[in-house]
Amino acid sequence: MTNARDFRRYSVGIDFETRSAVNAFSQMRSSAAPKIAPDVTPDIPAPSRRRKLTVTTNEKLKSRSELIQSQRFARKQAFIILSVLAVAAVMLFSMLFTYAMKNECTREIASLKTELSREVNQNICTNAELEALVTIEQIEDYAINKLGMVKLQSDQIRYIDVEKYKDAREASLNEQAQNADADVAVPAEN
Repeated sequence: MTNARDFRRYSVGIDFETRSAVNAFSQMRSSAAPKIAPDVTPDIPAPSRRRKLTVTTNEKLKSRSELIQSQRFARKQAFIILSVLAVAAVMLFSMLFTYAMKNECTREIASLKTELSREVNQNICTNAELEALVTIEQIEDYAINKLGMVKLQSDQIRYIDVEKYKDAREASLNEQAQNADADVAVPAEN
């Protein structure tokens, strides 16, 4: 870091402009404006400064066409301002309306979710009660006593061989197809 003495020492022998700049340098001067204390007595407050408002008079009078043109321009500006305000109002009201609809739909969804969870819990409880009530013995008792059903005896059970059933079924279908072809082949006599 250099201070003012170092600057003077290094710049003395360089050139005239640098020497004059160094000589003009003063550590006591600064670029800040001097502070001026107002002459105010303690009893009388200092008058506040006001900017003077000057009104310029229009010395040139406008012609009728210029007045009409300025009125049209003013109407256009008023129309533009009103249309911008109307668009802003429509956007504001539409935004508020969508927020209201969103809140209403959110409330409805929450109530439907609550109702759904209640129904799911009710279903779980009902299934648990049903499982607790129904046993094999109860089903047999209900079938025999209420419905009048009878248990099968071993001689009433018949077993079917699926392969033999398929072969017999194919043979009968082939026989029906041959009979149908024979009926089509014989011409009808008039």
